[in-house]
Amino acid sequence: MNRFAGGVILGNKLPETLDRVSVSWSWYDKINGTVEWIFKNNTTGIESFLLFRNGYYFGNAFWPVYINNSEFNEKFAISPLPLIDQGARNDNAPLCVAEFPDKKKIVCFLFTLSPGQQWSMLEGGFSESLPPSAYSVSLAIISGARDYCIKYDETQVSDWDSQTGTTYKGYEPNPSTFNTVKATVKTSYVSLFKDIVSDGSCP
Repeated sequence: MNRFAGGVILGNKLPETLDRVSVSWSWYDKINGTVEWIFKNNTTGIESFLLFRNGYYFGNAFWPVYINNSEFNEKFAISPLPLIDQGARNDNAPLCVAEFPDKKKIVCFLFTLSPGQQWSMLEGGFSESLPPSAYSVSLAIISGARDYCIKYDETQVSDWDSQTGTTYKGYEPNPSTFNTVKATVKTSYVSLFKDIVSDGSCP
């Protein structure tokens, strides 16, 4: 099932390429606003990273819906294993806790590719007038899985239903404890909603 874009749309930007990881996109279904993100690991080692586009990190919006509804086949990463390529229509990235230089944390998708690997994933919610923009990867250092108490902003669930015309729910109880890896990045903290991510199990 498609993930959907939401939030601020920034100006168009040409495909962004780093020495270690490159990212680009193409229309998968322009009529329905679905794009295919294409990632390539250009190194001889395993690389983990986040995707920043349209003003926020991919997966940071609507993740409580993804994790709570089985049709999304979503889970938190418990190790930085390279993603298995099952074709863009079926490919899916796990969630992680990302930590920024100011020690603030968010939940978003974690991408890990083996040496030389190319991998792609679909995302919906775009249009010809509002395509993916201002996109780049944030390379990450991965720490071992541990417990986090995560309280999500319930606005994102109602926003999801408003955008998609569905009646999905986020997980309960809110907050809940999740065990996952931490992805430490050097890029700037951005959180689309007011989620609260705390070290350790919930009281």
